[in-house]
Amino acid sequence: MLDICKALSNPYRLQIMELVYEKECRPHELEKSLSMTRGGLERHLKQLTDCGLIEKENFIESGRAKVRYYISDESQEFFDNLRKITQKFITSRKGPRNNLERIKLLETRIKSLYESIEKVNTLYMDKNISEPEYLNVKEGYLKELIEIEKEMAELIQTG
Repeated sequence: MLDICKALSNPYRLQIMELVYEKECRPHELEKSLSMTRGGLERHLKQLTDCGLIEKENFIESGRAKVRYYISDESQEFFDNLRKITQKFITSRKGPRNNLERIKLLETRIKSLYESIEKVNTLYMDKNISEPEYLNVKEGYLKELIEIEKEMAELIQTG
Protein backbone atom coordinates (compact mmCIF):
# COMPACT_ATOMS: atom_id res chain seq x y z
CA MET A 1 0.00 0.00 0.00
CA LEU A 2 2.87 2.35 0.76
CA ASP A 3 4.16 1.89 -2.83
CA ILE A 4 0.77 2.94 -4.19
CA CYS A 5 0.58 6.02 -1.94
CA LYS A 6 4.14 6.93 -2.85
CA ALA A 7 3.39 6.54 -6.57
CA LEU A 8 0.33 8.77 -6.26
CA SER A 9 2.18 11.45 -4.29
CA ASN A 10 3.57 13.04 -7.44
CA PRO A 11 1.44 15.43 -9.53
CA TYR A 12 2.85 14.11 -12.81
CA ARG A 13 1.96 10.55 -11.90
CA LEU A 14 -1.53 11.65 -10.93
CA GLN A 15 -1.89 13.33 -14.32
CA ILE A 16 -0.67 10.16 -16.02
CA MET A 17 -3.26 8.17 -14.06
CA GLU A 18 -6.02 10.54 -15.13
CA LEU A 19 -5.02 10.22 -18.79
CA VAL A 20 -4.67 6.44 -18.68
CA TYR A 21 -7.92 6.16 -16.70
CA GLU A 22 -9.78 7.70 -19.64
CA LYS A 23 -8.10 5.64 -22.40
CA GLU A 24 -4.98 3.64 -23.14
CA CYS A 25 -2.06 5.86 -24.16
CA ARG A 26 1.21 5.51 -25.98
CA PRO A 27 4.29 7.25 -24.58
CA HIS A 28 4.31 9.97 -27.25
CA GLU A 29 0.70 10.86 -26.38
CA LEU A 30 1.61 11.17 -22.71
CA GLU A 31 4.71 13.24 -23.52
CA LYS A 32 2.62 15.64 -25.56
CA SER A 33 -0.17 15.93 -22.97
CA LEU A 34 2.25 16.46 -20.09
CA SER A 35 4.95 18.46 -21.91
CA MET A 36 7.52 16.08 -20.48
CA THR A 37 10.73 14.49 -21.74
CA ARG A 38 10.76 10.79 -22.56
CA GLY A 39 13.26 10.05 -19.77
CA GLY A 40 11.18 11.79 -17.11
CA LEU A 41 8.02 10.14 -18.36
CA GLU A 42 9.62 6.68 -18.33
CA ARG A 43 10.65 7.06 -14.67
CA HIS A 44 7.09 7.94 -13.70
CA LEU A 45 5.61 5.14 -15.83
CA LYS A 46 7.98 2.62 -14.27
CA GLN A 47 6.89 3.56 -10.77
CA LEU A 48 3.21 3.30 -11.73
CA THR A 49 3.67 -0.08 -13.44
CA ASP A 50 5.88 -1.45 -10.64
CA CYS A 51 3.12 -0.93 -8.07
CA GLY A 52 0.42 -2.25 -10.43
CA LEU A 53 -1.56 0.95 -10.97
CA ILE A 54 -1.11 0.78 -14.74
CA GLU A 55 -0.23 -1.99 -17.17
CA LYS A 56 2.26 -1.92 -20.02
CA GLU A 57 1.69 -3.79 -23.26
CA ASN A 58 4.29 -4.31 -25.97
CA PHE A 59 2.97 -4.96 -29.47
CA ILE A 60 4.03 -4.87 -33.11
CA GLU A 61 2.50 -2.34 -35.49
CA SER A 62 3.62 -1.89 -39.08
CA GLY A 63 6.63 -4.05 -38.34
CA ARG A 64 7.80 -1.88 -35.42
CA ALA A 65 7.76 -2.55 -31.69
CA LYS A 66 5.30 -0.27 -29.89
CA VAL A 67 4.18 0.23 -26.29
CA ARG A 68 0.89 1.28 -24.77
CA TYR A 69 -0.16 1.86 -21.19
CA TYR A 70 -3.59 1.18 -19.78
CA ILE A 71 -5.34 0.88 -16.46
CA SER A 72 -6.08 -2.62 -15.24
CA ASP A 73 -9.59 -3.62 -14.21
CA GLU A 74 -8.49 -3.80 -10.57
CA SER A 75 -6.89 -0.38 -10.74
CA GLN A 76 -9.99 1.06 -12.43
CA GLU A 77 -12.16 -0.32 -9.65
CA PHE A 78 -9.73 1.08 -7.06
CA PHE A 79 -9.93 4.57 -8.62
CA ASP A 80 -13.71 4.42 -9.01
CA ASN A 81 -13.99 3.63 -5.30
CA LEU A 82 -11.37 6.23 -4.40
CA ARG A 83 -13.32 8.91 -6.29
CA LYS A 84 -16.50 8.00 -4.41
CA ILE A 85 -14.74 7.99 -1.04
CA THR A 86 -12.97 11.26 -1.81
CA GLN A 87 -16.19 12.93 -2.91
CA LYS A 88 -17.96 11.72 0.22
CA PHE A 89 -15.08 12.99 2.37
CA ILE A 90 -15.03 16.40 0.66
CA THR A 91 -18.77 16.71 0.94
CA SER A 92 -18.73 15.83 4.64
CA ARG A 93 -15.76 18.10 5.45
CA LYS A 94 -16.81 21.12 3.45
CA GLY A 95 -20.38 20.10 3.26
CA PRO A 96 -23.17 22.47 2.47
CA ARG A 97 -25.14 23.95 5.30
CA ASN A 98 -28.53 22.89 4.00
CA ASN A 99 -30.25 20.66 1.46
CA LEU A 100 -30.49 23.40 -1.17
CA GLU A 101 -26.70 23.83 -1.15
CA ARG A 102 -26.22 20.06 -1.34
CA ILE A 103 -28.58 19.87 -4.31
CA LYS A 104 -26.61 22.63 -6.07
CA LEU A 105 -23.38 20.68 -5.50
CA LEU A 106 -24.98 17.53 -6.87
CA GLU A 107 -26.21 19.44 -9.92
CA THR A 108 -22.62 20.55 -10.55
CA ARG A 109 -21.42 16.95 -10.30
CA ILE A 110 -24.16 15.85 -12.71
CA LYS A 111 -23.14 18.54 -15.20
CA SER A 112 -19.52 17.38 -14.95
CA LEU A 113 -20.55 13.77 -15.52
CA TYR A 114 -22.58 14.68 -18.60
CA GLU A 115 -19.56 16.56 -19.97
CA SER A 116 -17.39 13.48 -19.33
CA ILE A 117 -19.96 11.27 -21.05
CA GLU A 118 -19.91 13.59 -24.07
CA LYS A 119 -16.10 13.42 -24.18
CA VAL A 120 -16.08 9.63 -24.09
CA ASN A 121 -18.81 9.55 -26.77
CA THR A 122 -16.64 11.78 -28.97
CA LEU A 123 -13.59 9.59 -28.36
CA TYR A 124 -15.60 6.55 -29.37
CA MET A 125 -17.14 8.18 -32.44
CA ASP A 126 -13.67 9.35 -33.55
CA LYS A 127 -12.44 5.77 -33.01
CA ASN A 128 -9.90 6.83 -30.37
CA ILE A 129 -11.12 4.15 -27.97
CA SER A 130 -12.41 0.65 -28.56
CA GLU A 131 -16.00 -0.39 -27.98
CA PRO A 132 -15.19 -2.39 -24.80
CA GLU A 133 -13.30 0.60 -23.36
CA TYR A 134 -16.14 2.91 -24.33
CA LEU A 135 -18.75 0.69 -22.68
CA ASN A 136 -16.64 0.22 -19.55
CA VAL A 137 -16.01 3.94 -19.05
CA LYS A 138 -19.57 4.92 -19.88
CA GLU A 139 -20.94 2.29 -17.49
CA GLY A 140 -18.84 3.79 -14.67
CA TYR A 141 -20.12 7.29 -15.42
CA LEU A 142 -23.72 6.10 -15.58
CA LYS A 143 -23.43 4.23 -12.26
CA GLU A 144 -22.10 7.38 -10.63
CA LEU A 145 -24.90 9.40 -12.23
CA ILE A 146 -27.50 7.01 -10.80
CA GLU A 147 -25.97 7.33 -7.31
CA ILE A 148 -26.08 11.13 -7.52
CA GLU A 149 -29.69 11.06 -8.74
CA LYS A 150 -30.64 8.81 -5.78
CA GLU A 151 -28.95 11.17 -3.34
CA MET A 152 -30.68 14.15 -4.93
CA ALA A 153 -34.08 12.40 -4.73
CA GLU A 154 -33.53 11.73 -1.01
CA LEU A 155 -32.65 15.37 -0.41
CA ILE A 156 -35.72 16.57 -2.25
CA GLN A 157 -37.98 14.20 -0.29
CA THR A 158 -36.54 15.27 3.07
CA GLY A 159 -36.28 18.97 2.13
